[in-house]
Amino acid sequence: MSITGELQRARQLALAAQEEKAKDLLLSLMPDIEREDRDDLALEVFAQLGEIYLTRTAYDGTRECLHRISDCLAKYSGSGPENEHMIARYTLRARFLRTGLAAAGGEHEEAARELAGLRDDDAAARFGDLEPEQRHLETLAGVLCATALCDDDLHVPAAELWQNVIPVVDGLTGGTDEADQLLVAAGLAYGRFCVETGRLDEGEQWLRRAGARAQRREWALYWARAELETAAAMWMRGDHESTERLVGSAYPVIAEHSRAHDVARCWLYFGLTRLGFGWLKEADESWGHAETQWRELGRPLFVHRILLQRSWISVFRGRFADAVEQVAEARKFLDSWPRSSWLQYARLDDHLGSIWRADALADLNFDGLGDPSDSWQANKERQVASQGVTRFDTGSERHLSALAKLEKAAEVKIPAALAVDSVRYAMTDADARWRWASQVSARMLAGAFSVAWEWENDALLSELIEYHCARGTFANEPRGEAGGWDAPATATVPVETLDEEALAAGGYSVDALTQTTLGALPPLQMDPDGSPILARYRLLAQNRYGQAVTSAAPVWSTWP
Repeated sequence: MSITGELQRARQLALAAQEEKAKDLLLSLMPDIEREDRDDLALEVFAQLGEIYLTRTAYDGTRECLHRISDCLAKYSGSGPENEHMIARYTLRARFLRTGLAAAGGEHEEAARELAGLRDDDAAARFGDLEPEQRHLETLAGVLCATALCDDDLHVPAAELWQNVIPVVDGLTGGTDEADQLLVAAGLAYGRFCVETGRLDEGEQWLRRAGARAQRREWALYWARAELETAAAMWMRGDHESTERLVGSAYPVIAEHSRAHDVARCWLYFGLTRLGFGWLKEADESWGHAETQWRELGRPLFVHRILLQRSWISVFRGRFADAVEQVAEARKFLDSWPRSSWLQYARLDDHLGSIWRADALADLNFDGLGDPSDSWQANKERQVASQGVTRFDTGSERHLSALAKLEKAAEVKIPAALAVDSVRYAMTDADARWRWASQVSARMLAGAFSVAWEWENDALLSELIEYHCARGTFANEPRGEAGGWDAPATATVPVETLDEEALAAGGYSVDALTQTTLGALPPLQMDPDGSPILARYRLLAQNRYGQAVTSAAPVWSTWP
């Protein structure tokens, strides 16, 4: 077969995730290419190798290929039309590799600049035959950037990228290598994005489409990855059996192809399903495998997440000091990641409060928590026999100890819950607001209510009820993106009259005010002689997370 034919075969192998075979084939071609003095073919080898190394997270290899491409292109500066075409083509390929490298390293601003450079390059304008390749590289680079943003929980900027990518993918025709590569890569990544942001039906539709195309092309790895992402959706739906089945089907293929990140995610879901069956030891072992993979990959954000998961095992075994230490270690990993967000810290604090709450329940003789000295089997049997009840004497030493721990739990859980719930008011899109309320803030607010009730703090419980019943008010000029999860709360412009309130509630426009345009409440005052409700916890939310739970408007009184 000719060198050109072998280069095409290497491309086919790489698309089928057989990167080792593709790499060996490409390297074997270099002696013949050098003998023929074909720099254009050498550039193709370096471009393909760079993409292979990028896919396999061997980033030093990608950098070396970029260096080789740059050195080769530098020799042809100011050359004739044929050489200018070669320079234009492989400049595009180099931009694509630089975009992927920046995205993989979490340098999202640099990745955005490289992506813009790839989009604005005039190669297609000068050489019309390069237009399809430029569009393909630009779209594929957009997928890489959006995937990297999702890995860092930056779903809002990822959504902006998907708005550009999805129309291109939807318009693909035929079954060429390039079209199928884009459809599968974008389908898997966008399907995962949809699942993570609560759009389960849309996500599953894209995953089915990508999985079917991968299966038709016999791209086993990408079919397995579609199974893994679908398993994540099944877990969110509460279908544990389907989750276990899908992950069990995907794992052997993913492990065979040595995809460490996806291997770790498989172990994460193995642990979740086994915990759901009450198998504490097996769940902890699964999460231990996931933690090992992510530590070896140097992924601090994912290490922090798995440490929080593993701390639940310590909680169930009654080893609360160990759980607190695991959360402290998770915080260090979060601190070390430059892309960490206030939301991640709020969730971590909420989890720490849950540990203090569990410790308090142990003082109250909650029958579901294990004894630190119990074996794995004894813990499992205790979980099965648990009726979820507490037995304690009011005023006893253990009771007073529990109340002190519940106060510490409230100190971290309530500000975190208020900060996270306040984000709803910045969302102009009703669906996005519902997803946030139901899938993000609801659980944390429920935990805040539970702590206040178990702490026997009736005043605090009443204030939380008042806050929750009030919900929000209408705003005139909302800030932030639709679904802007990192936007601050909007300024409020309350509707003045009952008639206008009725119209707005019915969905009619009232001076640009509608039911889908919400703003934060002003401070609420329940007691004429008291201060606004939740004042201390709202201040903690502002100081810890930078989130204004209420607006700067005058205080509202809540009594008749």
